[in-house]
Amino acid sequence: MIGILVLLAVITLVTINHVLSRMRLKPVRTNYDYDAIVVGGSIAGPVVAKALSAQNRKVLLLERALFTKPDRIVGELLQPGGINALKQVNMEGCATSVGMPCDGYLVVDGKGHQVKLPYRAGFQGYSFHFGEFVNNLRENVWLNCAENVTMLEATVNEVLLEKTGLLERAYGVAYSIAADYKVPEAPFKEDTPVDRQSTTTMTDQRVATAPLIIMCDGGSSKFKAKYQHYTPARQYHSNFIGLVVRNAQLPVEKYGTVFFGKTGPILSYRLDPKELRMLVDYNKPTLPGLEQQSKWLIEEVAPCLPVEMRSDFISAAKDTCGIRSMPVARYPPTFPSIRGYVGLGDHANQRHPLTGGGMTCAFNDSLLLAKNLADIPSLRSSDINEMAEIEDGIQAAILNYTQRRFWHCSCINILSWALYAVFSIPALRDACFDYFMLGGDCVDGPMSLLSGLEPGPFQLLFHYYRVMVYGVFNMLTGSGVYSCHGTMPSLFQKCFNMVTFVVNPFRIAEALRILIVATLVVVPLAYQESVSFWRLMDPTSLVANVVRKIKILLYRAWLDGKKRKPVGI
Repeated sequence: MIGILVLLAVITLVTINHVLSRMRLKPVRTNYDYDAIVVGGSIAGPVVAKALSAQNRKVLLLERALFTKPDRIVGELLQPGGINALKQVNMEGCATSVGMPCDGYLVVDGKGHQVKLPYRAGFQGYSFHFGEFVNNLRENVWLNCAENVTMLEATVNEVLLEKTGLLERAYGVAYSIAADYKVPEAPFKEDTPVDRQSTTTMTDQRVATAPLIIMCDGGSSKFKAKYQHYTPARQYHSNFIGLVVRNAQLPVEKYGTVFFGKTGPILSYRLDPKELRMLVDYNKPTLPGLEQQSKWLIEEVAPCLPVEMRSDFISAAKDTCGIRSMPVARYPPTFPSIRGYVGLGDHANQRHPLTGGGMTCAFNDSLLLAKNLADIPSLRSSDINEMAEIEDGIQAAILNYTQRRFWHCSCINILSWALYAVFSIPALRDACFDYFMLGGDCVDGPMSLLSGLEPGPFQLLFHYYRVMVYGVFNMLTGSGVYSCHGTMPSLFQKCFNMVTFVVNPFRIAEALRILIVATLVVVPLAYQESVSFWRLMDPTSLVANVVRKIKILLYRAWLDGKKRKPVGI
């Protein structure tokens, strides 16, 4: 009886929530300036703008440093899945024209043993200077979409909201733009003067409106916590220290290379014919000063690299002006809490940069959202009833996007953190390398996941546990190409090892430990990535917003929410 009453109460609550969430207390807005406003013009922004332009949508793209080449140490490695996404909007040349081809990964352990992990035949990734790639993306939209896309160098200060009933809806943005704003004579070219943006510090305050606000302003966006069901991290997980090494050679060219350092992985890839990027994991939430970082790189990291790379690495590490860093934090998927608002790429969720999958996720986010909007003939109308239907259609497209992005993002996100953990645990690392040494599907499968070519979460779990079971089998038989370093035991030795395994409690305990630790690594990651109440309920509904406000109060009162990273609540 109690169960029936609880079920009836839940059904009643859901029904009331649905009815109240659809109530309109005033006519819908019909006078919009654009079909969509894109905030941010680095990675996802240009791609979604071009995809919407192909649908003949009128788009405003706002970027605070539109004509300045960005300089960052991330976003420099694009997986084959990202190249495939760019091909759908004819933008792959933005990467291939400035990038160095990448045929896969090479893993080098502390003893110099190498494991090569090529991409599937016929596919390549590309590595490049981030600024050159972003400039190409922006220029591509500038030259090919001028009829539909307006690009302005401006800073968005506020998202404009209005009450549509008991809920809020985004309808535009307020932004600042230089009073004497002008487009440089040769935009997106290297010879563009740095000081060409403005001759004064005066700015104009302007407003632009659209029924759809698309946020592409990254993981540290000031809007991320305001308009999403967002859980800030208590602290950064770790940091990546980056530097450019000149004149050095990779152990195998055209392969992104992972070296094992004393405290974590060291990732290296080629930026251009003369320069390598080195990203060194510093597995603490806070960084020391630059002098201490330089000393740490020279004394602790350099000895972990091949002898032929050390002198060039040390030369780069001595130049503290060239040492850059970025914090790493774990953020599961977020869901918008207001209508007419959606986040793409890192604005929606973030992953560990070890696998270089962030841009692939962002590009596929852009294509998925544009595809969902394609079924709506027009995003604006002067008729109130038509505009109400359009708003409902836009919101349905947003909700569908937030649900379906799981299929192309979750695998890359889980894999990035799982690999980082596996590389940090010797027993799991050995099991992983033994699996890779089998070749065939044991390499093609995981690399298809990592590269974004076939990002399936179920395939990820299949290969993950297949690795661990194979690791236990190798422990049972005393085999494994990597673990044995090429000296494989005979059939008799394998049988003998199996018999002695059963009577050796320490080996049994070690095998169980591998399976338990492997499970403790992947299950929390899979849970965070896939389980959310907002996959079952509209995250912009009345109940959802009440829950969000209660959650914010709890963070502020008891969980030190204002200091959580990188954006507090």
